[in-house]
Amino acid sequence: MPAQLEQDVVTLTLGTSTVHIALKGATVFSYSYDGQERLLTSSKSNVHTSDPAAVRGGVPICWPIFGPAPSDSPPFSKLKQHGFARTSVWEYVGAQDQGEGIKATFKLEPTEQIQALFTLPFVLTYSVHLLPYSLSLSLSVANPSSAIAPLPFQALLHSYFRLPDSVHPRDVLVTPLENLAFADKAGPKDGLTKEAERRKVVDVDGPGGEVDRVYFRAPDRLELATGAAGTVRVHKKGLPDVVLWNPGPEKGAKIGDMEDRGWERYVCLEPGLVEPFQFLDPGKSWEGGIEISFA
Repeated sequence: MPAQLEQDVVTLTLGTSTVHIALKGATVFSYSYDGQERLLTSSKSNVHTSDPAAVRGGVPICWPIFGPAPSDSPPFSKLKQHGFARTSVWEYVGAQDQGEGIKATFKLEPTEQIQALFTLPFVLTYSVHLLPYSLSLSLSVANPSSAIAPLPFQALLHSYFRLPDSVHPRDVLVTPLENLAFADKAGPKDGLTKEAERRKVVDVDGPGGEVDRVYFRAPDRLELATGAAGTVRVHKKGLPDVVLWNPGPEKGAKIGDMEDRGWERYVCLEPGLVEPFQFLDPGKSWEGGIEISFA
């Protein structure tokens, strides 16, 4: 079967490629391509809906906020970091054979639990499209026509790319980020002041090994090179910004739901809509997504 739902997990299969999506968060927690697992999901994570915690790894959906909730903004003040989309149980709408690939669709609308935290109406639709040589992920946000106010939000696809056994985060090179404005959350200014990236090639190595940067208005085609082990190509659409993150050894050891020394095994390159917030009028919709391929 090219698409199968079993024990809270939807599995898509196409040739030798396989994708696993948890109903919790509609989180893609595994993507096997060309005989290799391409995403890192912590062995400590529970992908089933019986566990309320977010899946650590894969591609969690950050919505309607990225990062900590702004305390001075009433729509978001009750939310935990990165919002509720990644911990909510999504409806599996079904899967369709798209000719050269197979696409699964998921939907999230307000529940009683969500409304206790976030009172604005919304409809989220997420598609996972497995193609012969790539994986395409697309998030659509709709503000119902019955709404009486604009819907503000941030959105981000928090992609954890697994590194080959011989590669460490500091070996990874990311392009093209040259001349972009960025906020460095791991730097001495704590991300409060924007700086300009002067390097043609950016390595994933910062103070104490930590890198936590938001690059604004990044090119839509990005590459994460791991030397002889190959290159991850990320083509983003409708997501203007990108986050480059690895916690390094000190902060990585404090992430309770990450496996031992897990920080050594991934780099996050996360396309998103970070700044400014999107304000969606009633009756309007927005869409953003990524396509992941390899070279």
